[in-house]
Parts: sequence; structure tokens; C-alpha cells
Amino acid sequence: MKKKVFFQGEHGAFSEEAAFNYFGKSITTIPCKTFEEVFQAVRKKDSTFGVIPIENSLAGSLHINYDLLLTYKLKIIGEINIRISHQLLGLKKTNIQNIKRIYSHPMALQQCQKFLKSLTSVELIETYDTAGSVMMLKGTGSKETAAIASNSAAKIYGVNILQKNIEDYKQNYTRFLILSKKAGGVIKDPAKTSIVFSLKNEPGILFKSLSGFALRGIDLTKIESRPVREKPFEYYFYLDFIGSTKELGIKNALNSLREITDDIRILGSYKIFRK
Repeated sequence: MKKKVFFQGEHGAFSEEAAFNYFGKSITTIPCKTFEEVFQAVRKKDSTFGVIPIENSLAGSLHINYDLLLTYKLKIIGEINIRISHQLLGLKKTNIQNIKRIYSHPMALQQCQKFLKSLTSVELIETYDTAGSVMMLKGTGSKETAAIASNSAAKIYGVNILQKNIEDYKQNYTRFLILSKKAGGVIKDPAKTSIVFSLKNEPGILFKSLSGFALRGIDLTKIESRPVREKPFEYYFYLDFIGSTKELGIKNALNSLREITDDIRILGSYKIFRK
């Protein structure tokens, strides 16, 4: 039976590409309109998975998905990084010089600023998804309209690539997380662990919370803060570090952290992505 994998966007979205890269082609991918719908679907159904973007190497973190990780209590069982390459797409016989409007996701538009500034009198229209913008393009039937999306979207929806690789920087990667209701299996390879915890707003409290990791030589790869909505000026801290919760040093570091907070959650230990 094929694995069912939920993602935000339409078929041809970068999230779907991440799903295929992680699981292989023998899966059933199911599009969702919003990131929250991905979380809801995975929480409701056993033996299903979700793929969500969590950070981009140029644009930074997707805060909405950090908040949803806390709300829905799913487990992170994997990660994958994919190269993001944007294409300018149009209908047949569309000429770049005649384009008056371009559809795409806000992040894609942001990542193609140099190219877009080279065009004159073009309206940029934000959409919910890059692949979805191609569907909108086809719906217009207009040769004065274009979209920015992936190679996959061009193939799926049968549109032309007017200009390849229009992103500002070629070192453009997005890290995606793989979500499940249940924790992953035993991690044999070097692992990464993600946790979230809250701290009171006290002098030196963040230093104290991280010192248990530093003293044990644990490599912290990411730290992100998000406000506690019910408590003004208090924060949740999301932390990624190298190692598994099965390791003695990690266990001791987490125990040290528990001494200064009783609100800590293990989001998951999973295999480190390697190219």
C-alpha cells in the first residue's frame, strides 16, 4: 500500500518535490490549501505523513510552522533540503516583453527581485502557492500573464518556460520537515533532535538553559524564539542539536534543562539529512 503524504499547495509545488525526494516516487501525494490543513490531516489519519517547509537559506524561518508544531504535537521523523530554482512560465506564444502581470507566492517573488526589476510596468500578484499560480495562469488564458514556479509545475500543467533559473541567488535551499503521529524508529546514523521549551523572562535564564548543552559539547544547529501568546514577553524556544535522545550526554543535557523549566517537549530525533 502506497504511503500517503500531505503537503501545502498544488501538485508541482516544491513541498511535493521534497516529498518525492524523501520517500521516492511510489507514494500518493495529497495537496492541502494551508499548512494547518497538513497538520490536521496527519493528526487525524494513522500511517500518513506531512511535509512542511521550516526554513529557507535566504528568507529565513517560516514562523507559522513553528507555531503549528507546538499546537498539533506531531513528531518530526525526518528532514530534507532541496535546491529552489524558479522559472518564469507562460502560455504558448507568450512574449516576455508583453507581460503585464506575474503570479506567484510572496517568497518566490522576493527571491527573484533582480529579474523582476529588469521588467517594466509589470504587476506582481501574490498567491498562496507557486504551483497554484500556474493553475491561475492557465485559467486566465492570457498571453500577457506569467507565473513563477518550478520545472515540475511547468510539466504538470503544460505551460512554457519563458526564462530559466530567475532566482537572485543560486545557493537557495529550503529545509523541509517530515511529520507523523508517531515517533520514528531507531536512529542508527548520526541524528538530529528538535525540542521546544519555555522560559520565564529572567536575567541569564537563556544562558542557563543552553549551558547544559555547551558543557557537554553538544552542537546546536538552530535556535528560534516565538512568543507565548497567553503570557506577554515570555517565549518558547525551538532548539535543534546534533545527537539522539538515546545518547547519555543528550539525556543529561535535557535533565539539566528540566531543572529550570517544566514545559519542554521533544519534537523528534531523526536522521540528519546528507546530500
